[in-house]
Amino acid sequence: MPKKEERITLANIDNKTALALSYQAFKDLGWSVLFAGEEILQAQTSNSWNTNPQHVIVTLSGNELVVSSEMIKNELADITGKNKKNINAFIEAFELAKNNIELGAIEANKQAINELQSATKIVMEQDIKEAEEIDKAMNLSGSNLYITYAIMAINMIVFILMAVNGAGIFEPNGYVHIKWGSNYTPLTLTGDWWRLVTNVFIHFGIIHIAMNMYCLYMVGVYLEPMLGKARYIAAYLCTGVLASIVSLWWHKDGVNSAGASGAIFGLYGLFLALLTTKLIPEKVRKAQLQSIGIFVVYNLVYGMKGGVDNAAHIGGLISGFIAGYLYAISIKKERQEQKAAWVLPLIVIATIGTAVGYLSNNKKSDSERNAGLSEVRSASYKDVEKFGEDYNEIIRLQNEALEPLKKNLSDELLEKNLSVNSMPLWNQAEAIGKRMQRMDVSPEMHQKIDLLMEYIALRKKEIEIITDIVVNKSAIGDQQLKITRNKMDEVLEKLK
Repeated sequence: MPKKEERITLANIDNKTALALSYQAFKDLGWSVLFAGEEILQAQTSNSWNTNPQHVIVTLSGNELVVSSEMIKNELADITGKNKKNINAFIEAFELAKNNIELGAIEANKQAINELQSATKIVMEQDIKEAEEIDKAMNLSGSNLYITYAIMAINMIVFILMAVNGAGIFEPNGYVHIKWGSNYTPLTLTGDWWRLVTNVFIHFGIIHIAMNMYCLYMVGVYLEPMLGKARYIAAYLCTGVLASIVSLWWHKDGVNSAGASGAIFGLYGLFLALLTTKLIPEKVRKAQLQSIGIFVVYNLVYGMKGGVDNAAHIGGLISGFIAGYLYAISIKKERQEQKAAWVLPLIVIATIGTAVGYLSNNKKSDSERNAGLSEVRSASYKDVEKFGEDYNEIIRLQNEALEPLKKNLSDELLEKNLSVNSMPLWNQAEAIGKRMQRMDVSPEMHQKIDLLMEYIALRKKEIEIITDIVVNKSAIGDQQLKITRNKMDEVLEKLK
């Protein structure tokens, strides 16, 4: 946070008198004196509706008084120069006090400082005691965050490699994610069980990974030291797998899901469970329960919007909550110098058993797997996106061209609409189809456009037959129309 400091030379002023003068300057400025030490005073500037307070600290250093001002409300910059103004105001008040203060006021200030020093010492002792209790309960100083950093590193390395491979930084390419191991229903449920694990290291865009890694770090700071490496890794992977299974179960029509958020929700659910026990000191419990509760509720509500796999979030949260209570048993036993070695294997075995059971009972057919693989392979060709756009344009032209056949028109109006409106639209569709036949797309897509061209030709023939029936009252027209429409049905079935 922005900070500034300056030094005042103390000429013929002893340390206690310098602090007494500083105390007087703070009072004259209307600033609250917060803490006092043997060679330091800390005050807080006035607070108002349109400005945040700052901390102003004076420290004795030899024959100098170091004056510093610091922003304390997470400001990124001191745009209005508040720190400089605070220092200037203090120096002016200090000089004024030095030249005008009475001896009795100096002695009174020294006495006030002595009392504040005693109160500060008590507060510091209480803070130290609470910090020791928290550290003992959560092992915050006895462990590093190597696993959290390792998980973050793996996620970021995978994201970079996928971006190079064309996954997209801001607009994701879902097909690339499938190739790298996302939780894609047609493949996960036909043998690619490993996707339940790999998908928790894959992200759809830079915002997705940035938010997830921030949330992972914020919860990892507490959980990794408290749980230990093995339990922490198991919690991340097991809740991630279970979140992926819930996602498959919820999205009956299929899903292409990925991201660490299921596992991260699992960690937050686990932390919530621990916070409802007495394993964590009350001071931490109250603050963390509130902040994590808000985080979970906000993200679940936000997850109701499209494009967010809320099923995975809920699955991770619930599985983490259950795992948290199981971990609470083992942690409590350890503090009583007893063993509960069964907890971690139970969670791992239960996760594997759930995964095996779900995958075994919800297998997809080989034809669905082949269709999924074909779609993924097709996406690697250069003109896939343009092919899709043109295909959608043909569908639009078709819908418009078929409008006259849906209306109850007279023979004359029907013939006019078909010749003036429908036939030109089918000619446009045919021209687009010929362009699509020259595109760099998969063999399956070329087969698709060949069938589409056959379908367009049959539609044009349909118009010719209907026109012949309406204009010339052809006797054999009805039979030809029936044959043509049967062929169209066959082509449409192949297109499906």
